[in-house]
Amino acid sequence: MAVSNQQIKDWQFFCEQVQSTSTVDPYEEKSKQENRKAKALKDFNYFVRTYLSVYSDCDCADFHVDAANKIVLGKRDPENPNLIAVLEWPREHAKSVIANIAIPMWMLAKEKLNGMILMGKNEDDARVLLGDLQAQLQFNDLFIHDFGDHYNKGDWQDGDFTTKKGIRFAAYGRDQSPRGARKGEKRPNYAVCDDIDDDQIVNNQKRVRNVVERILGALFFALETKKGGTLVIAGNRIHAQSILAHMVGDIKPGAPKREGIYHSKVFAIDPKTGKPAWHQRYTYGQIMNKVKAAGNAIGRREFFHENHREGTIFKDKYFHWIPMRDWRKYQIIIGYYDPSFENNPTSDFKAVRIWGGYETPSGEWQRHCLKSFVRQTDTIDVFEWMASVEDSLPASVSVLWYMEKQFFNRQLTDALKIINRKREAQKKRKLVVLFDNRVKGNKYVRIVKMEPSFVNGENFFNLDQMHNPDMVEGNNQLKGIEPGYNSPDDSPDADESAHFILDQHKPSANFKPIIKQHKKLYW
Repeated sequence: MAVSNQQIKDWQFFCEQVQSTSTVDPYEEKSKQENRKAKALKDFNYFVRTYLSVYSDCDCADFHVDAANKIVLGKRDPENPNLIAVLEWPREHAKSVIANIAIPMWMLAKEKLNGMILMGKNEDDARVLLGDLQAQLQFNDLFIHDFGDHYNKGDWQDGDFTTKKGIRFAAYGRDQSPRGARKGEKRPNYAVCDDIDDDQIVNNQKRVRNVVERILGALFFALETKKGGTLVIAGNRIHAQSILAHMVGDIKPGAPKREGIYHSKVFAIDPKTGKPAWHQRYTYGQIMNKVKAAGNAIGRREFFHENHREGTIFKDKYFHWIPMRDWRKYQIIIGYYDPSFENNPTSDFKAVRIWGGYETPSGEWQRHCLKSFVRQTDTIDVFEWMASVEDSLPASVSVLWYMEKQFFNRQLTDALKIINRKREAQKKRKLVVLFDNRVKGNKYVRIVKMEPSFVNGENFFNLDQMHNPDMVEGNNQLKGIEPGYNSPDDSPDADESAHFILDQHKPSANFKPIIKQHKKLYW
């Protein structure tokens, strides 16, 4: 996509600002210049305030300085000189300025930069981001005066330019491969992925994983290895399983971080002290008033990395969390498995939801979500989990397991046979799973038809499972159901199917069923 005339005008105006805020005193004594340079090479905050005043109307935050010191000054193990740094900082906390401009310019001043790759959502975004750095190298008179004239050739619109010393700067989109990015003998030693997530890609985990693989493969391995390269991921966590989250590793509660990374995670308000993390710039009131204006869910996502999802149809207030009854108290317990082999890139979750039907002493019918399994995994793992639930049940309790009938039934039954052969060898009872043979209508319509039961307070969720990653994922999928949605819907589909079967077993006034061990129908 060509750069627009307005973008060119904006860039030219920015260049004028850079030049006007970086003037040189022609009568300055040499000693004053040398003192300034010496202090700037040691003190990152001083460097930014002195040479990048177009951005800085206050001091850097402590976390800015800590990150720059770790990336530029930190000692590297000769056997492991490479570094992956994830800067998980809130919106409006200078991620791009620090990662894309201040740190590489500090490295240039210290003669530690061999080349730089900048990766954005797409190539056009990356070019614009790199254009800001090129403006500094071309028009920052004070930096040029103190550390030399680096600008040589290349058009900022091309997203590819080289300094007089042969240091190359190149921009790429997240779907491009930066292989072969070196300039002559100089292999780049610094790369940044800046705000690489967006609201579309985070709902497509296959694309997310592809980008993560490209970052760790083509991008990270494009950097200098022997002397060490630094890969920086800068952004805020807009989704629990975003690209940034995958780079950290903790995509689910309790999941370990990626080994060896430097992870700087900052909240706009420090949860320990209650003070703004960038107190040099923001007050507590300014932060919280913006959260209030945007709405708590959006504000806390942008400033506090909280990925809470408020549904438009299935709202938070409809999710009632209570301690579950003894499983022997339920009239019927249904476990429904949605295998989800649909030809849809967002529908690759295997979802099992276990619902219990409970009649209150006053005769009200309630549905209790007891357990949840919602993961991107193999079919055999699902049956293993179902079998483990079976093994944990009291002798007088059984779950009626169902799974949606699919065109690939043979694959499902083969996986189940493997599990049951193993269980036979362990002298455990077989796992019996029935096919749901009903002809289902439109999925969206079926799911939305559950809304009245949620509005009426008929559905309850296991308080003990409130923070379980599988329960969180399943409920987030349900909250994501809205007109025109493109997010995963495997768990809501399992919910609807379980409700349908559960409601067929509502006890009548004269009939109180007793749950016993079910018969082994097959397998």
